[in-house]
Amino acid sequence: MNAPAPAPSAASRTVREAALAQARTLARAGRYAEATAVLEGEHGAAVLDLRARMYAQQGRFDDADRCWAEAAALDPGDGDAARGRARIAELRAKRASTGFGRALTAGLLPRGGAAVAALLAIVLVAALWPGDGEPAARPAVRPAPPSAAPPPSGAPPASADPLAGLRLDAPGVRAERRDGEIAVTFAGGLFDAGATLTPDGRAALTALGERLRPQGDRLAVAVIGHTDRTAVRPGGEYASNVEIGMMRATVAREVLRSSARIPTTRFTLSTLAGMLPPHGGDADPGDPRNRTVSLRVSAAGPR
Repeated sequence: MNAPAPAPSAASRTVREAALAQARTLARAGRYAEATAVLEGEHGAAVLDLRARMYAQQGRFDDADRCWAEAAALDPGDGDAARGRARIAELRAKRASTGFGRALTAGLLPRGGAAVAALLAIVLVAALWPGDGEPAARPAVRPAPPSAAPPPSGAPPASADPLAGLRLDAPGVRAERRDGEIAVTFAGGLFDAGATLTPDGRAALTALGERLRPQGDRLAVAVIGHTDRTAVRPGGEYASNVEIGMMRATVAREVLRSSARIPTTRFTLSTLAGMLPPHGGDADPGDPRNRTVSLRVSAAGPR
């Protein structure tokens, strides 16, 4: 008789949960290829459920139903899988019903299989992830009245958007403004081959935190740990590049938390390990520049 497989360690469970959380965030943003890459090699009912939701968002109902069926087989008590399959069955029946056909014929709904699938996907995802597809409301920016006194010298300008006054570009740091966030990458690696910051890496993170500090109580920061693409040697300190990436994200958070005065609860941690490295990596899998983290800085939601 074969011995049962050993239970995963607490570190492995943490890494798996972080990967799943990162994949959920990517999926909700429609970044399915990246979410799929994060889930590579991961198994279990929760992973199958997320894959099913991504398929449903793309109108691939047969694939979604298959994944939910596999999730239900692994975890018979999984209510999410049962609800997903039931919703797909309901929509299939509605699509095949006479009334739905008449609506198509009358031109009340878009013609074409792809259009119908897209419409059904919207309905299905709204039922499974209520509210997830709706962007958060942004506070209105009201101009200051003409008589308003100017802010003290050196203070960031008053604004409803805490990102507006931030200046994060510096030597070795690239800050790219996107819709609702600032993406930060570093020109050089911040860590040694493990999860220990180099002196230059610590200095770069500390300086960045000081630039974030004026708006620190109004910011949220996502820290993504990266590694090069060199495989981890068996018997070493870390079991995988995923563990190294998560530890790097944790170390970077502590430096930023201290220097920027941002509460720990405003940070989220994840890792892509050696996937989608900031500096490529195809030509040189061991490129030390990818021993780093990248950041996504956004306005914090209400407490």
